[in-house]
Amino acid sequence: MLRKAPSTEPRNAPRRLSISAAILAGFVLHLPSPAAFAQQPKSDQTPGEEQTDASASDKPIVVEVRAVRDQAETSFKADRSNTATRSGGYLQEVPASVTLITSKVLETQQISNLQQALRNVSGVELSQSTQGSPSYAIRGFKASATSNGVTDPSAALDSVYGVERVEVLKGPQAILSGGDSLGGGINVVTKKPQADTVRDVTVQYGSQADKTIAVDLSGAVTADNKLSYRLIGVVAEASSAIGGYDGRENRSFMPSLRWKDSNTDFIVGASYTRQHAAMPYYTFANRQGMLLDAPAMPLANRSDGFDNTDKKLYYQLEHQVTPTLVFVSRLQRSLSQIELHIPSPGELNYPDDSMPLQSDGTAMFYSSRKLDRNRFTSGDHYLRKSFNTGPVQHKLSVGYNHSDSSYSFTQWDGDPVLVQLYPTDPIDFPPIRSRTPNISSTTKFGQEQKGLYLQEMASFGDWNVLINARRTRYHTPASSTNYISIDETFVEPATTVSRTTPGMGVVYKLNPETSLYASYAQGFQPQVGLTCSGEQMPPTLTRNREVGAKLDLFDGKMSMTASLFSLQLSNKALYQFVNDCFDMRPGQRVRGTEVDVQGQLFKGLDMVFNYSYKQIKDMDDTSVVFVNEPKQKMSFWSNYAFQTPRFAGYGVGLGLSASSGLVGTPDPTYPFHIPGQAQVDASVFYNSDKLSIILGVKNLADRTLYAPSAGANFVPILPGRQFTLTLKRSFN
Repeated sequence: MLRKAPSTEPRNAPRRLSISAAILAGFVLHLPSPAAFAQQPKSDQTPGEEQTDASASDKPIVVEVRAVRDQAETSFKADRSNTATRSGGYLQEVPASVTLITSKVLETQQISNLQQALRNVSGVELSQSTQGSPSYAIRGFKASATSNGVTDPSAALDSVYGVERVEVLKGPQAILSGGDSLGGGINVVTKKPQADTVRDVTVQYGSQADKTIAVDLSGAVTADNKLSYRLIGVVAEASSAIGGYDGRENRSFMPSLRWKDSNTDFIVGASYTRQHAAMPYYTFANRQGMLLDAPAMPLANRSDGFDNTDKKLYYQLEHQVTPTLVFVSRLQRSLSQIELHIPSPGELNYPDDSMPLQSDGTAMFYSSRKLDRNRFTSGDHYLRKSFNTGPVQHKLSVGYNHSDSSYSFTQWDGDPVLVQLYPTDPIDFPPIRSRTPNISSTTKFGQEQKGLYLQEMASFGDWNVLINARRTRYHTPASSTNYISIDETFVEPATTVSRTTPGMGVVYKLNPETSLYASYAQGFQPQVGLTCSGEQMPPTLTRNREVGAKLDLFDGKMSMTASLFSLQLSNKALYQFVNDCFDMRPGQRVRGTEVDVQGQLFKGLDMVFNYSYKQIKDMDDTSVVFVNEPKQKMSFWSNYAFQTPRFAGYGVGLGLSASSGLVGTPDPTYPFHIPGQAQVDASVFYNSDKLSIILGVKNLADRTLYAPSAGANFVPILPGRQFTLTLKRSFN
């Protein structure tokens, strides 16, 4: 998920965070002494701590606590996720399918945005249209987005150079984020300050004169290493994009500070991102079911596209209150602005009724521009208590989760233009901003969520049991849309939905390397409107049932998760135009299997692999066709560093991603299909202690590949063969 951002930016300063500030101040004033923490069991240490034991003598044990580089920054495999259970436990103990993509994987694949990163995970689908930001689905249903464990709608726009790892949680995640998480959750974890010195400079050059300079600085501020900092800056731009448009631009700045001692780990940080993404490159499908060649001319002005400005301020606190009681608090405030200035294509014209399959090669392009402003505050605060009842070990988390957002949309419209798509002389599109002089509508709306939850992780011998429940109050204030052209304002009344979402899972450790698990989870999403019986629409519900196995292989250097799942959605709304109401349908069911593998197969060979197979069925009408849902998908990436002294430091990378064919449109009269396809990527590299050089090629065979479509008038075309050269120099 780049060019100059629009000049208008959100002007309102963040509101006072009085409740969270009071919570934070109260716990800071009651910090226990370091001695209280020194006797804690090793299993309760904060991830990232280092402990040095004295030899077996009368000397006292010396414990050094300092912020160190996370495993995800140095390896293809990461073992822990605080997000999955809020317990900081190993993934082997979590009864759910959780896939982590580390920054080391992103680095070796020369990933430039998180959209590309998510192809490393089974079950994740990306949707793109000309009039909206990309959206994600997991197992066929909407995925929630979080950043460092708190809700963040703009998380996927974060610069990859500031990302420590990406966590993908399969199945509904209402326990973590409340409503709007029907199929799963995507959590972006940012890089943390550390006491060890980091002085990394990355320079990258690729096709379309795509240039990037990234600087990553970190180190101790105080002599005792308790206070550390991190500063990441990125400047990227390309001279052009596929399709003949202006290239991407990115300006990112991410400073943070960290205080870490024997009982407190506190991070405060900020980020500023300004991006321009080029107009998507796409083609059309005709009524004969054929995908046409992409028009040789740009289908917009070179400067049209997506402009985004995002500002964030956040903190993360983990405080050891007693040896067995931990307080965790996370809070984030973000201000974002997205401007879409892209002409929206209509379908191909078929003017002759006697030849309904013969287009005249023209399409209507509608002129519209939209400016979205979003203010979002979200937080998660809980106490985690460790205790035993006989032979059973417990980790009990009790907490409060909240989010509050307000949105304002302004839309400008202009006259539509009839365009000959394959003319002798290309058409010069004026910029959308000059073609949309009149404000057509303004919209204001928001949402609030408040949730109380309880999570219990109990361990007994080879068994781990996770039980959780959350009570969520989801409130949507009254919203209004003012249609200026007709001088009318439409108001949607306020709605409030309260729902309890339970979940549970069990893990059995078959042997030290193998765990078997089973789980059940629920998700929901409120719906606005009335049913045809005059009642408020019930929320959409999802229920996920899953069994699987987790393997820790090759002395813990590689992990594998395989799962079988059944995810069912109910209360699906079908609009009845005549009566202006909704019928509730039984919904749909997705069944499938997924496999995810990450880590080191043997010395020198690191790899990630995923495979997914799914079948979708409408529970009411078996003839329903589901679009943009490939039955099978897989992705593989490996890096091999030669082990002979003669070629020490040199290596090669190889990747393959493939998917089966899919239906491109729900229109049964004129269907079209996107064929199955595969992409091969490759690289050569050299690594030393201070220098890394990678020459990578994506889509090595230069094949014409397609992304899931939004209809016959928008079938995105993926880039052809692309070259990228990356140099990373460490000055530690």
